[in-house]
Amino acid sequence: MSNGGVIGVPNAATGPSCVPVNVQTITATGNYVKANAAAPDTVGLVVVAGGGSGGPEGGGGGAGGLVYIACFPIAASTIPVTIGGGGGPGGRDSGCNSVFGDPTNPVTANGGGGGGGSGGPTGRCGLPGGSGGAGSRANPAGSATQGDISGFPGSGFGNAGGGSQPTFPQLGGGGGGAGGGAGPPSCGYGGVGKGSPTIPWMPTCVGTSSFVGGGGGGFRGNPPENTVGGNGGGGTNCNGYGGPQPGHSATANTGGGGAGGGSSFGFGGSGIVVVKENSFSAPAVCPGVWRMGEVLTNVKAGNWTS
Repeated sequence: MSNGGVIGVPNAATGPSCVPVNVQTITATGNYVKANAAAPDTVGLVVVAGGGSGGPEGGGGGAGGLVYIACFPIAASTIPVTIGGGGGPGGRDSGCNSVFGDPTNPVTANGGGGGGGSGGPTGRCGLPGGSGGAGSRANPAGSATQGDISGFPGSGFGNAGGGSQPTFPQLGGGGGGAGGGAGPPSCGYGGVGKGSPTIPWMPTCVGTSSFVGGGGGGFRGNPPENTVGGNGGGGTNCNGYGGPQPGHSATANTGGGGAGGGSSFGFGGSGIVVVKENSFSAPAVCPGVWRMGEVLTNVKAGNWTS
């Protein structure tokens, strides 16, 4: 039989596997408290920082940096959490960091960069951040600063902001998103966020259909004036407006970037932390050599795998 004979040193059953039973969304600074003390000390973790604000007659704000770790070992049953606020109300403001304060390995997501505005040359550049803010009036966009968490390669997500149009009216590009860069300078669209299926357990009630971290749309000033924020909270209702309309703010607790606007600008969205707690499930895997009594016990329990 494929599981081996019955002579030799008996094997131990492999460890129990994890299945999701509880997802906590944390939208304000406080604590994550483990709901089931008997659950494994590993969780699925998403940490999103606050998004940057858009600029007046300028670029969209960059989304807050996003960290996703599929299996993160926690060192305590209660862990402090900081939720970063979004950029505002001065315009061209960067968002604030969000932190999952595990005592062994704190996880920090970097606040999104503010979008460049209509001020002097320095004020027209997009600011760096988790995702970068867009430039305005042919000035540079901000770079992405979100890196990976130590020991977890590929865990950090952020993209640079978009450039503005090189020719008249030279207004705002779109802010960078956690899942992709901004659209070309001619459209000013914000970068897309990140969610399901990349993070398969994200609740659909979080963000825009489970997406968070969308970049803000930029101000255009010539038809068509509407520019779209990135899916994941970039600009309220995923829209940023130019012309005489204000730039709309990002959706709260998405880390989205605010939109650049003609008469004003949009604020960045606050961040969020989402924790998927696991539970024990113990279907045994049976390689190698087993005693006959253990085989019978596993067969009766339905755990014997060929």
